[in-house]
Amino acid sequence: MSNEPALEIKTGDGRFARSQKTKDAIVKALLKLLRNTPFPTAEQVAKESKIGLRTVYRQFKDMESIYLSLHEECMHSLGQMFNSDVDLDRPFNERVRFAIRERLSIYDEYETLFIATISNSARLPTLANQVTESYQIMRERFIKIVPEIKNLSTIKSDLLFTRILFPSWFSLRKVLKHNQKIIIDELSNDLSEYIKGNI
Repeated sequence: MSNEPALEIKTGDGRFARSQKTKDAIVKALLKLLRNTPFPTAEQVAKESKIGLRTVYRQFKDMESIYLSLHEECMHSLGQMFNSDVDLDRPFNERVRFAIRERLSIYDEYETLFIATISNSARLPTLANQVTESYQIMRERFIKIVPEIKNLSTIKSDLLFTRILFPSWFSLRKVLKHNQKIIIDELSNDLSEYIKGNI
């Protein structure tokens, strides 16, 4: 979640700490519910978090707000992960493989959130913006690891990234049941050749 509210409140303020703990419990309850329920209700979140429904609505004005807080949590985690240095002296093929492995491990870790955000974006339109933001952050990270992509035309670059979007990974991994290592191997080879062949 964003750290901005904490900057305005003294660290000794017990009410803020309790409020934050309550919000965290609500967000964690939503994430847990999403593993088995595509469209959890506020009532289900309240029950799962063991927090009264009225308290849930005091902390969040609606379900969309809870989704947005969950998204912020995940963006914060990605930001911390992406702060790591990138060794651009590593061979090109190794960097491509590393970038793909990192991306697919994110999909593996946050599969539930990606599914929920995409499936709920029609009902909760602001969630579509969160999907776009997630992909943009991951795209920037990929280019940081493989800066050669900057030499591709816009359409070539866009075509490359459509191959590693979450729905593509989900289809290969969960529907067609391919092994994660095989997906990484094949994508690494294909994208390496694609980049080298178009710059």
